[in-house]
Amino acid sequence: MAESELTAKDDLREEVRRRYAEAAKSSGATPRSSGTTPDTESSSCCGERSVAGSAGVFGATLYGEGERTEAALGASLGCGNPTAVADLHEGEIVLDLGSGAGGDVLLSARRVGPSGRVYGLDMTDEMLALARANAADAGLGNVEFLKGEIEDIPLAEGSVDVVISNCVINLSGDKPTVLREAFRVLRPGGRFAVSDVIADEDMDEATRSDMAQWTGCIAGALTAREFREGLAAAGFEEIELTESHRVHASAASAIVRARRPETLGDPPLACSLSGDAMADRLAELGALFRQSLLGADRDGATLSLQLRDSPEVEERLARLVELERACCPFLEIELERRGGCLQLRIEAPAGAEAVIDGFAELASTRP
Repeated sequence: MAESELTAKDDLREEVRRRYAEAAKSSGATPRSSGTTPDTESSSCCGERSVAGSAGVFGATLYGEGERTEAALGASLGCGNPTAVADLHEGEIVLDLGSGAGGDVLLSARRVGPSGRVYGLDMTDEMLALARANAADAGLGNVEFLKGEIEDIPLAEGSVDVVISNCVINLSGDKPTVLREAFRVLRPGGRFAVSDVIADEDMDEATRSDMAQWTGCIAGALTAREFREGLAAAGFEEIELTESHRVHASAASAIVRARRPETLGDPPLACSLSGDAMADRLAELGALFRQSLLGADRDGATLSLQLRDSPEVEERLARLVELERACCPFLEIELERRGGCLQLRIEAPAGAEAVIDGFAELASTRP
């Protein structure tokens, strides 16, 4: 992953944090105990630049009449109602990614009952403060709000029964990691049930590159195909995407369901990267090989590369090795200094020889 891409992701995360902090402050000024539904379109980050002049594509109006009495929904910035499709049961443990003001957490907490528990994860201090105040007002003791990022969930592996989210995954600059993290924290047989924005395949580049459209939940959205591929790469099965309503000329809200298998087989033997992320990784590896590769030897599914030994090359190579281990966990990758050069050894299991083919092809392009 290029340094420019890492910087762009950091910039995006900070812009999202800033916009949602502003939304929390705006919502906090709205009376929450009246039982009425505030004008979420005016304070919703997602609602600012959606379908021109349309109401009800984001926010609290997407919930049923009985659910809107939950005061926290007045600050909802979502594009759907994930609690309505998650099929929650008494005693289950639920995680809400990007929990915001806590509306979906509180609804879920009532459904799982005192024997269950619901975690809300958010990176914005202002939203966490608002959510905790809403939980205190609701008098619910089976909820907990955690500070963190959805790319690095602060919960143990296999610790929750259901992962929900409401129009948040599209805001991440690293969606494959989000999906892998959701898979990790789910117990075997656990369910993934989210509402999110799905981009049309022909979304134009001007919309894709507009930061306001990113923080407005549109530009960063995956297409249905990309979402399915990402879930499958993370290990999910029983993947379903159902469009619910249009939110933009080039995007729709969708219900996305998937399940972690009851028993885990072998990990997927394919890189979890796709699209631009894959292209950027290949470009960075190719540039490093062209500048520093001294030789390459292949023996079946094992590729040994010799690279020039320098602090700069070692630093770049070590970082790329860690990134490759994350997106291709089935590979055995070793980096060591030997014979006056850096030795990189990559071995693939049976069935993943095509990955070695890709590395070998990159290595063959050196001058």
